[in-house]
Amino acid sequence: MEFRPLRERDLTSIPAWLAGHELRPDLWRGEHTRAAVAETDEIVAVGIMWTSRVHGDRYWVDVVVHPGHRRRGIGTAMAHHLAALRAAPLALMTRGYVDDPGLAFADALGARTIQIVPPAKTTTAARTALRAGPATIAVGSVDRAVIEAANARIYEWTHASWSPVATGFADALNEDLWDEIDPEASSVVMDSTGRVLALALVYLDGETPLLTAETTDAATPDGERLVEACILRSLDVLSDRGVVDVEFDGHVSDPHFLPVLARVKPTGRWFRLVEIPVL
Repeated sequence: MEFRPLRERDLTSIPAWLAGHELRPDLWRGEHTRAAVAETDEIVAVGIMWTSRVHGDRYWVDVVVHPGHRRRGIGTAMAHHLAALRAAPLALMTRGYVDDPGLAFADALGARTIQIVPPAKTTTAARTALRAGPATIAVGSVDRAVIEAANARIYEWTHASWSPVATGFADALNEDLWDEIDPEASSVVMDSTGRVLALALVYLDGETPLLTAETTDAATPDGERLVEACILRSLDVLSDRGVVDVEFDGHVSDPHFLPVLARVKPTGRWFRLVEIPVL
């Protein structure tokens, strides 16, 4: 078995066993973005590794082995090969639902959980469990620069303890924001000075509306009620449009978001983000 870089021409005929995996040619965004294949008489495994433009503290890694060649150590060999290609001495990380085979593979390599994403599927009807709170308004009625700054502040503090942001992360974070969110369904609560206190963003880039929500500062007084008010308004708007199913995205460590999520009784699968020690 030999390893070689994943080339652009390899992407012209992706086999079915790689369906659902987003591939890139080796070095597609510089030395911190690597991609390789393992070959015998055919490609038997593909591995990609990259740093996030928002974080940069670890290398994301994805290894896929041909179904007919699994349980032979090929995936482990590919992980070792990618680790040897690192341009910086950073750990590896991956993510997935708790029953994903990819996470079982990561666990076999000694992975440790660094974050948990709770089940997140619910309906707009579940908003009846939420309490009315401070007055909220549509994100679309606020200056975009103000919303982008608030979004960056929320993202920074909610990730600080387990995946710190990179220098200049805000530009990458907000790059496609206004193409992805619904400004009228997204909600914000502000104080008398015009400072954003809490924000709920409704993303429409998937089949089901997806909501994120938190306060702009970790120690915001009455933060749970502020987040609850934002989420309630957003669910009201979506319900008025006839939307039934919604999803949320957040972490078990988000102190004001998680209690509100619990109130709407979400269902679904638990999701883990894990760090793989240097191989």
